[in-house]
Amino acid sequence: MSTVALLVAVVKAPWAQWRSRPERQHALFAAVLGLALFWQLKVSISGLLALHPLVMMTVVMVFGPSLGMITGALALGLATLLAGAPWLPLGPQMLLTVVVPALAAQGVLKVVERVPGRNLFVYMLGGGFLGAMVTVQAMALATWCYVRVLGPAPLLVDVASHYYLTLLMMFPEGFINGALVSMLTVFRPELVRTYDDHHYLDGH
Repeated sequence: MSTVALLVAVVKAPWAQWRSRPERQHALFAAVLGLALFWQLKVSISGLLALHPLVMMTVVMVFGPSLGMITGALALGLATLLAGAPWLPLGPQMLLTVVVPALAAQGVLKVVERVPGRNLFVYMLGGGFLGAMVTVQAMALATWCYVRVLGPAPLLVDVASHYYLTLLMMFPEGFINGALVSMLTVFRPELVRTYDDHHYLDGH
């Protein structure tokens, strides 16, 4: 499933626009490296699943859903290489920490666009802060479903018993993403693909 989602992202990504703007190319490469390093901060569960700061809400808000998913996939591959970890669990990790959070982030942005009386704070807080919390719980639910269907029974027990960790992750995830989105929107709005001055400042 993660392979199919990644292929769709590659096909739908706005490559022409991305190639025409060097600053966005540099931003994507920096995001891949930054995520790969950031994702070294993780808690492993039974050696198969790992919990770490996602930051996928920010990535999707900056690059859009397709390029955001591609950025996450590249970062996960680089993070795996840097950690010297086995490549076998890469498929499940791609699905749970990249694809599902990216899709959840896309859904959050669609909701934010339709909020009455929209303004800059709705975008930054509703998307960056609350949206990031949603991505954590989307990952947690997807993890439970994945292990429930495909995983061994003992791993399902481990996932259920460690669910509280995802609750602890929610506020830090929201704070990190909210801060990043706020800084980028205020100081470098031209880099944030999903942000529109007229939409959020003028309310049109």
